[in-house]
Amino acid sequence: MAPPTTVDFYRVGKILGKGAFGKVNLALHQLSQKMVAIKSINKTYFSEDSQTKKVMQEVIILKQTRQRNIVRLYEYFETQKHILFVIELCAGGDLLNYVRKRRQLKEDVAKSVFKQLIDGLAYCHSKAILHRDIKLDNILLAWNGEIKICDFGVSKTVKRGEKMTEQCGTPAYIAPEILLDRGYEGFSIDIWSAGVVLYAMLYGTVPFKANNMSELQKIIIKAKFTLQDGISKDAQNLLK
Repeated sequence: MAPPTTVDFYRVGKILGKGAFGKVNLALHQLSQKMVAIKSINKTYFSEDSQTKKVMQEVIILKQTRQRNIVRLYEYFETQKHILFVIELCAGGDLLNYVRKRRQLKEDVAKSVFKQLIDGLAYCHSKAILHRDIKLDNILLAWNGEIKICDFGVSKTVKRGEKMTEQCGTPAYIAPEILLDRGYEGFSIDIWSAGVVLYAMLYGTVPFKANNMSELQKIIIKAKFTLQDGISKDAQNLLK
């Protein structure tokens, strides 16, 4: 039997990113000399079981997925203070920073990214996995131009016809059926969020903006957004 993994298997390098519950570091797997990313989550933040459950949910879902546009989970282990995910390294950072640096993306680039996003989502949906937090920051860029969907923390494996009521996601990307609070089912909420991602890539800004949450929710429920010139008719039709 192989020995259980410990941190000593890895040489941990610089911080790649920080989040609310932990950080992501560059690391080298000493045996294979493979570069990876290690996401460490501090257990002291886990006052409630629901947060531990959320992390475990992500582990379960990532273990089930094996598709080129979904971030690979190589292994997962725990120390006294941390839960550690060893994931594939995406050297290009996230799509949010990529779009910000360029203000907006050329249509052929956005097209390539969007096709991969839809491929990744189609795969998830075929496995009955609903992501529920598709946004620019949850799309990573690999060195070879491939994108990887990450952060399955609020994802859920759904049954046919199952109605959900949880409000999750990121305000600007949330689908109207979640906000209407009558329950939602199926996978359309991920497709809506993917549409917001496409808009943001093409225009450099999200389609729904307001000064406060209640205004934002009204605009989303009415689906009020503008399509300026500067992108092709095909792209405009797809967004609609």
